[in-house]
Amino acid sequence: MSPEHLRNLDAVMLFSLRGDDIEGLDEIRNASWRAGHETPLRVSGPVGTSEVLTAINKAYEVSDSFTFVEQAPAGGFNAASLRPLPGEKDTKTRVFDTGDLVVTHLVNDTGRVGYWIDYNGVRLVLEPCGMTQATQFSGEARLTVACQNSTLIWPISDVVFVDRSTVETGHDAP
Repeated sequence: MSPEHLRNLDAVMLFSLRGDDIEGLDEIRNASWRAGHETPLRVSGPVGTSEVLTAINKAYEVSDSFTFVEQAPAGGFNAASLRPLPGEKDTKTRVFDTGDLVVTHLVNDTGRVGYWIDYNGVRLVLEPCGMTQATQFSGEARLTVACQNSTLIWPISDVVFVDRSTVETGHDAP
């Protein structure tokens, strides 16, 4: 991600707390802080996310102090930490709402989290392997990204543009 994208990052959405699903979270945390993100980076995920975030923040506590003293990132010291979004223990809850963009997370009994992303009347469903509830209860979705029976098969590596009538993929998009 570019420094501008990292600086303006609103939140990170985790699909589970398995190692392969949280790998790189510490790197996003550190890179967004160094890029000038001004507030703690918010994170959504299943039950246990708060504890994982606390452990990552604790692991970097001394390193953050040295970084701040030696070459203070533009965001300030408090921006280095990760903070959980609300609803971690809820089966279904809105975890992010700007008025026009609403992200809802749904948790299944194995701890996997899927997301509905609603923007200007268009719904995108992100559903990790091992989960079916996000698609099953989503209603009409413009795009579904899942392991099977979906518009796009998980994982995707291209940038995807979604609007009310089309879905386009491209490699050179921001």
